[in-house]
Amino acid sequence: MATSASPSVVILSAPDTLPGVDSMLRRSGVRPHRILSVVPRAVAPSVWLERLAGRPPPDTVVVTSRVAVDSGLGPWRRSVGRCPRGLQVWAVGPGTAEAVRRVGIRRVLTPRKVGSAALAESVGRGAPRRILYFRSDRAGTDLARSLRARGHRVVDLIVYRLHAPPPLTTRDRRELLAATLLVVTSPSGVVELRRRLGRPAFARLSTRARLVVLGERSLRTSRGLGFRDVSVAPSTTAQRFVRHLLAELRHART
Repeated sequence: MATSASPSVVILSAPDTLPGVDSMLRRSGVRPHRILSVVPRAVAPSVWLERLAGRPPPDTVVVTSRVAVDSGLGPWRRSVGRCPRGLQVWAVGPGTAEAVRRVGIRRVLTPRKVGSAALAESVGRGAPRRILYFRSDRAGTDLARSLRARGHRVVDLIVYRLHAPPPLTTRDRRELLAATLLVVTSPSGVVELRRRLGRPAFARLSTRARLVVLGERSLRTSRGLGFRDVSVAPSTTAQRFVRHLLAELRHART
């Protein structure tokens, strides 16, 4: 049972990211505190569906977040009715894969490692494919470029935009600056944290805090902004993710 004296983990994430982690941490005697890192807002499907008119159907779909499923894959799935035969759907991790299943697609593939680089490596293998990639406005074009470099034809669609989160509350700042461990789930979350905390406080945090991220892009961003002690979680499944956090907490206290 977590108490006010328990070690603390601050998680900066989009809504509904890493479900089940908070309750598992509490049962392990760790006190979690969630802070919204970005605010996603869907782009109207009519804006991007017209780009698909007249194109041959994809044989592969790629999604890198639950929001991409809700804002992109779901509306596209409803617009086409029955999915193209033999369609492959790749999700960046198990949480995103579960969101895919909720829109009626049962067979979902995931890479062995966490992050978009691992996803691009897994999807990119094999013969050229027609790929539909749903993403946010901040996700960048690296994944699409990597797949095109392997000979695939990629339609890269921005289906949601990430907006700045609300200012940090007094409690948020206190929890951040006192956290035993910090989790940030996206590169944009790290950038936003620096803006919200201010550079002096962020510099103190980055030299003191132990940080856990998802994927190599977040690792590079975090180190580029000054974090010295960063690890990449091996999985986003709740059990494996919490095991990694507990191991990091043990290191932080030794």
